[in-house]
Amino acid sequence: MDRLPLLIGGGALAAYALMRPRRASAATAPRQPTAPLPGRWIWPVQSWNGRRPTISSGFNSPRAGLPRHGGVDIMFERLPSDTFKPGTANGSKGHIMPDDIAVLAAADGVVWSAMQTPRGHAVVIEHSPLSIATFYAHLDKLNVTPTARGETKQRVRAGQMIGTVGFSPLDGEKLKHLHFEVWLGGPSARIDPELIMKAWEVVGDPREQLVARNAGFTYRPIGSSGEPYPQWVRDLKGRSGVYVIREIDANGSPEVVYVGSSNARLYDTLTRHFQLWRRYKGFWKGQYGEGHDPGLTYARHRVEVAVRVTSPDEALDEEGRLIARLRPRDNVLLQPEEEVVPF
Repeated sequence: MDRLPLLIGGGALAAYALMRPRRASAATAPRQPTAPLPGRWIWPVQSWNGRRPTISSGFNSPRAGLPRHGGVDIMFERLPSDTFKPGTANGSKGHIMPDDIAVLAAADGVVWSAMQTPRGHAVVIEHSPLSIATFYAHLDKLNVTPTARGETKQRVRAGQMIGTVGFSPLDGEKLKHLHFEVWLGGPSARIDPELIMKAWEVVGDPREQLVARNAGFTYRPIGSSGEPYPQWVRDLKGRSGVYVIREIDANGSPEVVYVGSSNARLYDTLTRHFQLWRRYKGFWKGQYGEGHDPGLTYARHRVEVAVRVTSPDEALDEEGRLIARLRPRDNVLLQPEEEVVPF
């Protein structure tokens, strides 16, 4: 599965060389912490469908013809109901990894390096004032600014999304998983993360948490017509919540066009807006003037979507608040009434 130690002898040596030149003494091995680390620490992979991530391959595990494992691999334990087939990018015999799963900063820190390597994107975060760094590998995309030697000085918070889980292009199995390491200074002072991760918090997808009414939203593309919906969209099946659709014009400028909600049918309610055949066949005829709620449809490649999962009781109220604040172009229902001018 993971062959990350080969980086030391391969073309991705630069990813390690960009760390600060702190090394454990040759005479002393790094001392494994026996108590929880100070501050807030987060599992570096989000929970998924209420399920905690787990370690699928441990520290120092032997592999035939390869150096021992220098970190841990993180996936989700396979359940009988899982549809990801073993031997695919999303599944092994005992574990699975859906698409578009968020990689999270384990603690507050500064991004020391973030770059493409032969084994996918890799990120190093320094957690000052502790002499600790964390290393994340096989990301298929970055949500932090690429940097070397901390040039951007980009700060991240515990639980902040830094990328999404991918696989190593050099791995014949191409199995999606996060390779994660904890360094007491540098890569020669790696410790077993599993022992201290038992006390770490597991959090959900930060992209679903539109927490403050006046806060910004995290919008994501949903692909083009005919493509499978991203995993995060498919995960909305059976859930309740609100969604915001914004459309990108020819100049690349976004406009919020629609806000909706659903009670236990969030996936179906959201994706109906991208079923253009409904418009062509007059599916919405006679509903709200044929041009507004709930029937507007949009070309998938021209929109981005933000979602907040809520309880069924909160969904409609949240929809009304968002419509009143965002004034989406195509909503008619729940729009604030304009003040009547007295003349």
